[in-house]
Amino acid sequence: MNNKILSFECILYQLINWYKELRPTDTSLLSFTRLKVLKLLFFVSAIQKDEENQDLLDIFNNFYAMQHGPVESDIYKAMIDNKLPHYCFKSRSIYVAKDIQFQDFQELGETYHRITTSINLLRKTNENIVTYTASQLVDLSHKWESWQLAIHMANTFGKGSEPMDCK
Repeated sequence: MNNKILSFECILYQLINWYKELRPTDTSLLSFTRLKVLKLLFFVSAIQKDEENQDLLDIFNNFYAMQHGPVESDIYKAMIDNKLPHYCFKSRSIYVAKDIQFQDFQELGETYHRITTSINLLRKTNENIVTYTASQLVDLSHKWESWQLAIHMANTFGKGSEPMDCK
């Protein structure tokens, strides 16, 4: 679980830096709500792989279809329980709890390279996705067949969520 949390924080760190490149005057990061970050995590994790690039769904392997799109349950719980070492989500805002340096992610080894590759693939696919609102990301996530099938099952059985088969 610690590797998953560190991997998530590495993704968040890179997403925030990407956002700052596109919006250098927006230093507050108010748009990085829990909902937005969870949708971006899904897109980074599931970006189309090819023979050379592996997705991150073996690390982020606990996605559930919920009303507002896919949610990685372990990461959501870590956010709610305030178990992230470097970031804190309160109300609708993100706070840096502890300064982050590149060296903080060195222990990820090959996973760091995979994360960076996934971020770059997503960026190549949609340069501005990090500037989307949470609502826009929810709408985009609802187009994924894996979410549609799982949420249909959840609704059929009167449940609020259903595990997703993202592979």
